[in-house]
Amino acid sequence: MSTVGIYMLPEYGGLNATFSLAGAMVRRGHRVRYFVPESFAEHVSRQGFEFSRYTQSLRVTASWATRVPGVRFLHLRARYHEHLAAAFNAWVDTDGIDGVLVDPVVWDIAAGAHERGLPYLSLNPTYAAPFSLDYPSVHSSAIPSSSGPLARARNLVTWSLHAKIPVRRGLYDHGIRWAGHSAFRSMRRAGRRVRWGDFGYRPDVEELVIGPSALDFEPLRALPGRHYLGTCVEPARDDGAFDWTGHDASKPLAYCSLGTFAEFLPDSHRFYTAVIESFRRRQGWQLIVSCGPLAQQLRGEALPPTIRVEASVPQLEVLSRASLFLNHAGIGSVREALYFGVPLLLFPDESDQPGLTARLVHHKLGLRGDIRTKDARVITERVDALLGRADIRASVEAMRHACRGSNELEQGVDVIERALG
Repeated sequence: MSTVGIYMLPEYGGLNATFSLAGAMVRRGHRVRYFVPESFAEHVSRQGFEFSRYTQSLRVTASWATRVPGVRFLHLRARYHEHLAAAFNAWVDTDGIDGVLVDPVVWDIAAGAHERGLPYLSLNPTYAAPFSLDYPSVHSSAIPSSSGPLARARNLVTWSLHAKIPVRRGLYDHGIRWAGHSAFRSMRRAGRRVRWGDFGYRPDVEELVIGPSALDFEPLRALPGRHYLGTCVEPARDDGAFDWTGHDASKPLAYCSLGTFAEFLPDSHRFYTAVIESFRRRQGWQLIVSCGPLAQQLRGEALPPTIRVEASVPQLEVLSRASLFLNHAGIGSVREALYFGVPLLLFPDESDQPGLTARLVHHKLGLRGDIRTKDARVITERVDALLGRADIRASVEAMRHACRGSNELEQGVDVIERALG
């Protein structure tokens, strides 16, 4: 039996997707421990897993570096990353961790695992990849064409046009290195290297992608050291209960959510308003909208009993009854929709959402919309177009069966065990 540590960027989509993997490892006789901030500890505990918590607050002693604009930011961020890295190293040593699975976005915090010689695999919550001209960036809506010089040139354009996120992250990593954060030195001392990719630097190690291989583009499936874990949906996940009072099970249900950070999207309020107005006019349908702090504003207008607006909902429970999902192409929501066989109407904004939308449209699992939409008639037209596509319904059902019957999760545990061995 080995003790495996999991450290993910603290957001629910990626963290939730690891619970199936953790459960599979526990069933194999391993011990799994999470490294999470205090605000996520209860959620992990509710799923029945062990954890060590770290504090995200840090008091920094005043110095000249804290008083100079620009330098102050880098200095404080470097101290914060050093604080987290020290907490990570203490967790690894104290809890007797035999190997770690780490979100590549937080690779710098976990660099000490390499110096300790621990087996280390990237646990990638999306379809991001290292830079290559064989495929487009995950931030692009481009679909790979046939190989050859023209295809490679086209892929170079996509990487160039969508370089903002990796360049910003790369500059940030080098900035805090200048201010004293030692992640790059730790990698060099361990004889390991980092590569450039969709979200900046990433460790050059074997990678487990949390998602079905069938959704990815062919060139990426063939990457050496890239393995897939399937949808990784844990149906028994405890997200709380939902009050279905007034719900009519004989009528189809549409579910709309733009994810955890919807309130920060500049177009989210008018988008939700357009969706609500569209389904106010749609006869025979019910709608549930999950929109965080925006819920209070959207409830200001009188809503018919067929429309419910909530700050949050247990998404798995709602998707298990839904016939349609209006979503921002967030990877966690995409995986869960595929597991339950729910067609997707996608309204991507930024980051990896355009790339995920391209994959879903390419595999006929949904249609694309525009997040800037503020006209209910446009929403109605896109919903009608999706509901009228028999080929999409067939593809979604086929994907559901494929995801439910997949053994990719168990194969992923095999990869982890080989690394631990």
